[in-house]
Amino acid sequence: MRKILILSIVLFTSSCSMMPEYSRPEIKTPDRWQEGKATSATDLANWWKNFNSPELTVLEEKALKQNLNLRAALARVEQTRATAKIAGATLSPQAALSGSLSGLTQKTGGGSTTYTPTGSGGVDISYDLDLFGRNRAARSAAQAGVASSVYDSEALALVISSEVAKTYARVLALKGRIHIARNNRKNMTKTLNILKARFKEGLGTALEIELQKTGIANANAGIATLENSRAVTMHALAVLLGESPQGFRISANSLGDITLPIIAPGQPSSLLERRPDIRKAEADLVAANANIGVARAAFFPSVNLGLAPSIAVSPLSSPATSALQIASAISVPLFNAGSLEASLEKSKARKTELAENYRHAVLIAFQEVEDALTGTKSAIKRQGSYTQALLSSDKAYKMVGTMFKEGAIDYMTLLESERNLFAAKDNLVSANLDRLVAAVDLYRSIGGGWQEKIGE
Repeated sequence: MRKILILSIVLFTSSCSMMPEYSRPEIKTPDRWQEGKATSATDLANWWKNFNSPELTVLEEKALKQNLNLRAALARVEQTRATAKIAGATLSPQAALSGSLSGLTQKTGGGSTTYTPTGSGGVDISYDLDLFGRNRAARSAAQAGVASSVYDSEALALVISSEVAKTYARVLALKGRIHIARNNRKNMTKTLNILKARFKEGLGTALEIELQKTGIANANAGIATLENSRAVTMHALAVLLGESPQGFRISANSLGDITLPIIAPGQPSSLLERRPDIRKAEADLVAANANIGVARAAFFPSVNLGLAPSIAVSPLSSPATSALQIASAISVPLFNAGSLEASLEKSKARKTELAENYRHAVLIAFQEVEDALTGTKSAIKRQGSYTQALLSSDKAYKMVGTMFKEGAIDYMTLLESERNLFAAKDNLVSANLDRLVAAVDLYRSIGGGWQEKIGE
C-alpha cells in the first residue's frame, strides 16, 4: 500500500493538462471610423449624467436597481458562481462522517431484562488525483461561465439604461408635440372666429368656415393620438424602472430640459474590451476551450485515494476497537462505442462555432457604432434644416395673417401657412428626438458605463 501511495504522489506531481492553450481569434479592426475621427474615447462611467438631466439620472439609478429582468440576470450570475464553486470542490479532498448505533435486549433467568448497546463510527476521506487535468479543466470552464454571465448581465444593464434614456426622451418629445398641437388648435380657433366675423360682414364664405372646422376636428383627433402615445410610452418607462404604470409621472416637459453631450467613440479596437457582449462571446469561447480539456482527459485513467479510520464500541464497558482502511481505485476506459471520441469532436465543433460567434459579435459592434455615427450626422442635418424651415414658416405665417386681415390674400393661402408652421414645429421636435436617440445609441454601441465585476 505504501508503494501505491508513493506512486500516486509521483503521478500527481507530474500531472498534465489536456486543455489546449487559449488564443483570441484574430479580428481585423479598422484604423478609424468611417463617420468619425479615431480619438480618445469619451469617459463612459455613468454616461447618462452627461445629458445634465437630474430626473434622467434618478430614473437610470432606479432602473439599475429595480428592473426585474436585470435582477433575474444577477440571480443567474449567482447561480454560475455557485456552479464554479461546485466544480472547484472536486480539486479538494472530500470527507464524510458515518456512524451506527444498535442494541440487544435479553432476559435473564431471574426475569430481569438487560440491554447491551453497540456502536461504530468512522470518517470516509477520498481524493481524486486529477492526473490529466479533467477536474481543473471543468473548473476553468465553470469560471469562464461566471465571466460569461457577468458580461451578459452588464450587456443587459447597458441595454436597459439606454432604453430608459430613449424612452424618457420620447415621453418629453410627445409632451412637446402635444403642446405644439394644442397651440396650433388655439390658433386655428382664432382663425375660425375671424372667418365667422368676416362671414357676417359678407367678406367670406360658409365653405371657409366648414374647412376650418374640419381642420380643428382633425387637430383634436391628432392630439388624442399623441396623448395616447404619451401614456403608452410612460407605461413602458415605468416597467423599465420595475414600477407599476399606475400613477407614474415625470416632471420635465420638453426635450429642452436635456443637454446633448459631445461624444468621442475612440479607437475601433477598443470595442474588444469595452463592449460587454463581445466579452461575453469571448468568455463562452474560453469555456468551450476548457471543455475540450475535459473531453480529452476522459480518455485517460482516473485515480482516487481513500482513507477510512473507524472506531467500534460493544458493549460500552468493553474496550473500543479502531481500524484504519487505506484504499486506492483506478478506472481505465476500455470500450465505449466511440462516445469519448464523439464527445471530443462535439467539444471541438462547439469551440469552432463560438469562435465564429465571437467574430460576428465584433462585426455587429462595428456596425452599430457606424450606424450611430451616421444617425447622429443625419439628425444634425435634419435638425438644421427644420430649424431654418421653422424660422421661415413663422415669418410667412405672420405675414399671411396680416395680409389676410387686409384682404390681400385668400383663405387657402392662410390655411396652407398654418399647416406649414405646425409641420415645421412638429418636425423640429422629431429631429431633436432623433439626435438625442442617436447620442444614446452611440453611448451604448461603444460600451458605455459597464464595469467588470467578475471576482465578486
